[in-house]
Amino acid sequence: MSFVRRHVPLFLMCGVFLLFFSSLSFGADLKGSADSPLLPRYEGSSIVQYSLKAYDSMTIPLSKAVYGKDGYAFPEAMKMEGKVTRILYLIPPERSALEVFRNYEGVLKEKGYVTLYSCSDKECGPYDSLAETLYGRDNKYPLPGDVDTKNQQFLAARLDRPEGTVYVTLYVIENTFWGTETSMLKNRTYCRVDIAETKPMEERMVVVKADEMAREIDLAGKIALYGIYFDTDRTEIKKDSVPTLEEIAALLKDRPRLRVLVVGHTDSTGEREYNMGLSRRRAEAVVKYLVSTFGIAQSRLVPAGVGMLAPVATNRTEEGRAKNRRVELVEF
Repeated sequence: MSFVRRHVPLFLMCGVFLLFFSSLSFGADLKGSADSPLLPRYEGSSIVQYSLKAYDSMTIPLSKAVYGKDGYAFPEAMKMEGKVTRILYLIPPERSALEVFRNYEGVLKEKGYVTLYSCSDKECGPYDSLAETLYGRDNKYPLPGDVDTKNQQFLAARLDRPEGTVYVTLYVIENTFWGTETSMLKNRTYCRVDIAETKPMEERMVVVKADEMAREIDLAGKIALYGIYFDTDRTEIKKDSVPTLEEIAALLKDRPRLRVLVVGHTDSTGEREYNMGLSRRRAEAVVKYLVSTFGIAQSRLVPAGVGMLAPVATNRTEEGRAKNRRVELVEF
C-alpha cells in the first residue's frame, strides 16, 4: 500500500510545536501577545503564536494553489505592505473549523469587509498546498500520510478606511493527524489570522497642463502622469484625478489627430501577473472616463498595462515606488 508523504504547514509546525514544547500551558495566551483591535478572537480560544511588525509584507491569495515547474504557487495573488499582525489561535474543544470560520465570516461582514477570495476543502488546492504555499514549508516533520484538508477553510477580505485599507487572511483547519507524542493537540481546531494595515497613497503631484503634455509628447513621444489616483488594488478613479483628466481631454481636443496609448504602470508590490492585469484595468478605466465624460473618440485611445515591467526608479524605497505608479500617454 502506497501513500503520499506530505509536510505539516509551517505555521502549524514551527509555531505550535515550538510553543507547545515551551512552558506555555494550554488555555493561556502566549506572553506578550494580544488580539488585534480590528478583529476579535473566537470566544474561549487562546493565542499560541504571535507576531506584530510595524512594517512588513503580506501575501493575499486570490486563487487556489496550483502546481507548476517551481512547485505550488497562487496564479492570482497580491502582496501588501504595512503594519502586519499574525496570530495563531487554539480553538476550544469540540469546535469545528466550519463553525469557527462562519463566526469570523459574519464578524467581517458586519464590520464592512469585502471578500476577495474564499475556499474550503479541496477548493483551496490539493492536500495542504494552500497553507504550505502561503505560510511556508518545514521539511523536518513529514506526515505519515496525506494531510487531511477536508475541514480547511480560507478567506481573504479587504476593508477600505480613510486612514488606510486593511487586508485580512483567515485560515482555519482541524488537526486530525498529530497527537500528544508531538505536544500538538489532536482533534483540535486552529485558526490563523493575518492582518495588514496599509497607509493611503501620499503622492500628490502638481497637475500637468495640456500645453506641457503636448511639449513633452513632441519631445519624447510620451509623458508620465502622476495625477490619476486609485485606492490600493482598486480600479475606480478617485475624485482627485479629475484635474489631470480634464487636461488630458483638453490636449486631445486641441490636437484632434493625436492618438495615444494609455499605459498603466505599478510598482513591484504584488505578483507580476496580477499587476499586469490591474494596470490594464486601470488604463481601461481612464479610457472609459475620457470617452464618456469628454466625448473623446474611442479610436484615439488604446488602453494597455505593463505592471511593474518598466520602472523609472528603484522599487526598494517608497519614493521610488511612488514614481513607478503612474499612467503614461504614448503617441502612436
